[in-house]
Amino acid sequence: MTILVTGGTGFIGKALVEELSLKGFIPQLVLRNSGRKTSGNRIEVPKKGELLPSDLISKAAKIVNLAGESIAGRRWNKKVREQILSSRVEMTRSIVASIRRNQEQGLPYPKVLVNASAIGYYGTDFVQSFTEDSEKGDDFLATVCQQWEEEAYQAKTLGVRVICLRFGHVLARDGGMLQRVAMPFRFGMGGYLGDGQQWMSWIHRKEVINIILQCLERENWQGDYNLTTPNPITMKKFMEVVGQVLGSKSRMHVPASLARLLFGEMAQEVLLQGQKVLPKRLLEEGYIFEYPHLLEALLDIYNKN
Repeated sequence: MTILVTGGTGFIGKALVEELSLKGFIPQLVLRNSGRKTSGNRIEVPKKGELLPSDLISKAAKIVNLAGESIAGRRWNKKVREQILSSRVEMTRSIVASIRRNQEQGLPYPKVLVNASAIGYYGTDFVQSFTEDSEKGDDFLATVCQQWEEEAYQAKTLGVRVICLRFGHVLARDGGMLQRVAMPFRFGMGGYLGDGQQWMSWIHRKEVINIILQCLERENWQGDYNLTTPNPITMKKFMEVVGQVLGSKSRMHVPASLARLLFGEMAQEVLLQGQKVLPKRLLEEGYIFEYPHLLEALLDIYNKN
């Protein structure tokens, strides 16, 4: 079975592609148009606004759409915000339009679309707990997630089973948030931002890959799913556990004012406020988390007994 994967060279995508291959699937990677030659299971996406090749859509049984500009690593300005939004919306729109084109032409098309989203959908709050039943937020990231999902759900009108996965902080050693926050601990400078009471809703990357595989296989799964463990944790406690596993105490405290100076608007929406998000629908589906608690997740990530 061929699985079309966008964002397949990213932090989550590369791990997914590896696991799909191990499970006997044929991952077909869709890459951004870079001008470089591609070969094997990689194909470059068309220019902005164009559709994916009909033969590519025809041979794909299912699609996993993980494409999107990173929200971290640089200060947000108008151009960056536009890239964050457009990179997600336009790729998703192209996928749905390509499916529609094939359907109208009587050609085969994928019957499942697993689309990335994020818990930013709900906005931020220091107190409230969010589930898939919660109202949508109204800040920048909430708007991005809402528009992203709206594009994906257009595929439902074509008879496609659509799943939107709202990722929390995905943890792995080789990238993502954990790689960045772990670095200072190696120099005895690890610590938390703001007052440390903001919630961190996290999940092990291995768990994410397993859930995506189940989304592809379980025909009754559809709609929105929060990809977080049932045990969110405050930033202060999160950093204390990271320090415990790495053998370096959490000593530093970066005031909110300095975080805003260093990271700009991103600090306010991503780093200083946080969200307590619970995976209600996964639990209702009977999903059993392999790494429900942070300590056991980090011990696995850093290969410690």
